[in-house]
Amino acid sequence: MPNQLTAINLSPAAAALPPELAPEAADSYLTDESRLRGRAERLFFPSSEAEVAAVLKAAADSGKPVTVSGGRTGIAGGAVPESGWLISLDKMNRLTALRYDSGTNRFYLHCQPGVTLETIHAAVEKKQFPGEETWDATSQSALQQLRAKGAWMFPPDPTERSATLGGMASCNASGARTLFYGPTRRYVERVRAALIGGFVLDVTRGASTAAPDGAFQLVLPNGAVRAGRIPGYRMPAVKNAAGYFAQPGMDLLDLLIGSEGTLAVVTELVITLIPAPETILGVIGFFPSEPEALNFVRAARGEKPLAETPSLPTPPLALEYFDVNALNLLRDQKAKQGATSAIPALPEKAHTAVYIELATTEADLEPAAEALLALLEACGSSADTAWTAMTSAETEHLKTFRHALPETINQRIGERAQKFPGLTKLGTDLAVPDDALLKMMAAYRELLDAAALDYVIFGHIGNNHVHINILPRNLDEYARGKALYLELARKALAWGGTVSGEHGIGKLKKPLLRLMFGEDGIAAMRAVKQVFDPAGLLNPGTLFDR
Repeated sequence: MPNQLTAINLSPAAAALPPELAPEAADSYLTDESRLRGRAERLFFPSSEAEVAAVLKAAADSGKPVTVSGGRTGIAGGAVPESGWLISLDKMNRLTALRYDSGTNRFYLHCQPGVTLETIHAAVEKKQFPGEETWDATSQSALQQLRAKGAWMFPPDPTERSATLGGMASCNASGARTLFYGPTRRYVERVRAALIGGFVLDVTRGASTAAPDGAFQLVLPNGAVRAGRIPGYRMPAVKNAAGYFAQPGMDLLDLLIGSEGTLAVVTELVITLIPAPETILGVIGFFPSEPEALNFVRAARGEKPLAETPSLPTPPLALEYFDVNALNLLRDQKAKQGATSAIPALPEKAHTAVYIELATTEADLEPAAEALLALLEACGSSADTAWTAMTSAETEHLKTFRHALPETINQRIGERAQKFPGLTKLGTDLAVPDDALLKMMAAYRELLDAAALDYVIFGHIGNNHVHINILPRNLDEYARGKALYLELARKALAWGGTVSGEHGIGKLKKPLLRLMFGEDGIAAMRAVKQVFDPAGLLNPGTLFDR
């Protein structure tokens, strides 16, 4: 039936519990990049789907809550256990098969959930896959076709390359190139996932959809049927990673993606590889003011902020923003580091910077660069000060600049936390529609400057999804920053935006999810979870409280 998911039992012979690690030896597994710290009674390290299912069956039998841990790169605390058991997917890190569909001209890579983004990118780029010698004949044939067909790519590009594929699917991760390619959801073709109780789902895109009114069923191996309904709230028309995905008649695969591990534990993903651009042109333009930089962003997206704004030959892959405070922080860091600093020297009069990428070809590279530099000039920047990357070495120069900022932020807040234990940065994850970009930036400046807080603004401005990082100097400023974050979230929602563009809700941002969808929306999500996890044992405390 098209409106149902059917769970299966695995072979009874595959029911052994996986190896464990004693809690006292597993401190690093009880936290993630959020710096939230948890506790667990038992920590399991399965290496197969059958072992994951065995843990979930034992958990159901004993009533123990289970938290799922991937690469622990999340900043919302979703992988931090509050109690009970923890499953780490570290050992499920293999690339298991490759398929080619001549009709769509797409390759499909079969992956365990613990494989890292870095492993996928390196394997696809080099066309050499760890474990390929064990692949079946169909995969070997597909691999030969891949090697004969030019460059390919897996488009999602979160900044943290040590992120695991399961974690990326869990929060529908994105990154700079989401502006052009979209988030992880678009590139997941199939998911196998284990439910509390040890049952397994195998869901292929297009095979199971909700009814127009949102109704769907989960059929268990014993024939029992659990009825559910997709939440009726309206999803924001922006980049979004907040709450369960919900649309009338939606593909039920998309319910699992972005559910932050609260419905099932992903055991295998089949992802789509697409042809890669022949060449990527990267440019960082420097502007004398923020309004001029914002004009450039809007013009690069195809809007017309100025009457005579020239056009680009192709839509940008990425548009990244660095405000005056970000540039000044980098200048200060470079001065502190002295001659050993790897941070490039910034143009003296640069107030704001925008990084842009265009996909092009070797033949069109020079005309594309000329068009891009002309647009910079038209928006008040200068081609003379722009940093342009046309080779891999030049691209590494730009990456050094882009990565230096978050590293510097983390170092500064770490220094302050030595004086005020418990102090952390406050990072927003808000996104709004295109027509609210200028209002959003004006509101950020007005409220943050009035509060006299130390902050920087940077990130994915192409999606109107910049990150504010508030760097409190003491615990009083931390409290004021948290209150301000809530005020900014209300503004983003009033303009049709989201409280999470890419990082998800986890355990730390539950009040923001309630602010976004209200009590009725949270109740609708709980009802969906009830279908998959009636006792509320899987990732409790994530998204909403039990």
